[in-house]
Amino acid sequence: MFRKPDKPAVISAWETVITAPAATPNAPGTIPAFTTPPPPPPETKTSTQIEPFDVVLEAVKDELKNGRRLPPNAYDNPTDDDYAIVMQVAREQIQTYNVNAPSRGLALLVDTAEGEMAAEMERLAKRITEDVLGWGPIAPFMDDPSVEEIFINGYNTIFVQRSGKLPEKVKTSFRSAYALRLFINNKLDYGSGGRGVTVKTPWRDHRLRDGSRVHVIMDPLVSNLSFGGIAITIRRFRSVARGLKDMVKLGSITQQCANFLRAAVKGQLNMAVSGGTGTGKTTFLQVLTSEIDPYDRVITVEDTPELQLPHLPNWVALITREKAEGLDAVTMADNVRHCLRMRPKRIILGEARGPEMIAILEAMNTGHEGCMFTVHADDAYRTLQRVETLYLKGGMGNIPLLAIRREIAQALNLVINLGVFRMPDGRDIRRVKEVNFVTGGVEGEMITHEPIFAWTSERGKPEYTGRLEYTGAAPSILIRRLEERVANFNWQRDIDQAE
Repeated sequence: MFRKPDKPAVISAWETVITAPAATPNAPGTIPAFTTPPPPPPETKTSTQIEPFDVVLEAVKDELKNGRRLPPNAYDNPTDDDYAIVMQVAREQIQTYNVNAPSRGLALLVDTAEGEMAAEMERLAKRITEDVLGWGPIAPFMDDPSVEEIFINGYNTIFVQRSGKLPEKVKTSFRSAYALRLFINNKLDYGSGGRGVTVKTPWRDHRLRDGSRVHVIMDPLVSNLSFGGIAITIRRFRSVARGLKDMVKLGSITQQCANFLRAAVKGQLNMAVSGGTGTGKTTFLQVLTSEIDPYDRVITVEDTPELQLPHLPNWVALITREKAEGLDAVTMADNVRHCLRMRPKRIILGEARGPEMIAILEAMNTGHEGCMFTVHADDAYRTLQRVETLYLKGGMGNIPLLAIRREIAQALNLVINLGVFRMPDGRDIRRVKEVNFVTGGVEGEMITHEPIFAWTSERGKPEYTGRLEYTGAAPSILIRRLEERVANFNWQRDIDQAE
């Protein structure tokens, strides 16, 4: 991608690209060449290689940026008026380029019969508008509610994964590696995620306004996609379940389990939601927040923001910051400590991966109830092991393991573990596999816990044929807490005798 030179407002972007080769770098009053460092690698776009469409596209972007024609949020959530503005700018730039191209010995962008010229210009203007405000070649998949993931492995290899299905390669592609980089950097530059990728900073995380996550990584960190290759992963935010009732309808939990989890949230139990990659931990955490009292002050702490809690009016979302020139990094552990001074009723931590585990456990053990976080682990036992490991990674010195385990046992109340089952037809189904009550004790090297709900299947049959069942456990300390704190909750009626 070329570096845009500083230039007077009267010089258009396409004129800069055209005249750059004739300019002498660093000479007073001249426009610097855009390729750095010279000479460009063989696969880099030079002024003679850049397609007319890309030149006009950049001119449109420059006009929008320099003229401040659009608000920043228009690039993630455009209105009809925003589309109209970009369409008009695109028409003007197409016409300007086409008028001046012959005198400069350049290929025409619109080279059709006079009777078809207006229609072709309108088609190109729409294509440019889609590149600026929309999702270009992947727009149909971004609009498809069944699409969960989009994998872009270079400009001409795109895979799409729909709900419950394996990834499939689609026929669409970007025009070139150069066009793909222009496209994604436009999204990153103007969206709520920061700057675009460069050779100096060859990766970025980004969140779309609908909650979807975008991860971009490029050469030299990607080695198999040729020079300047970019790999993009888009994890779509799909609000297929907004509450526990939706989870019951989807078969992810039973009505008994829903009754219990509703009471657990309202009773302000501290919870860990665990599972492997792609098991729906964040979605499940989002669902649990639907049972939080709307009067509660809720603070979320995340690395890449995913949780969306507009149903909670007193919600504040804290995110991390990378270290940069003149700026110190702000970690999740820092933000947990910040939120303790904000008088939260509940603290919700995104995926715990480091020292923030110490901070959140200390919060739980100093009177902050109803805290929740997610962690990667395959069952309840491994979840508690993982929490212990993350605590040790925090580097708190030579604290005895027994003291750490007691800290965890006294802080956590519930471990909810999620799993994915592969069906014979290739579909993946997500289910709650177990809900365990952490009793608060330590026996030997193990934090004691008791399963309240567990996934059971018949011997000799595939695991996916099983179901989540109530184990019959009735911990007196848990029952007393829920019945005292949650209005109209009765363990015998809502758990024991419920179906």
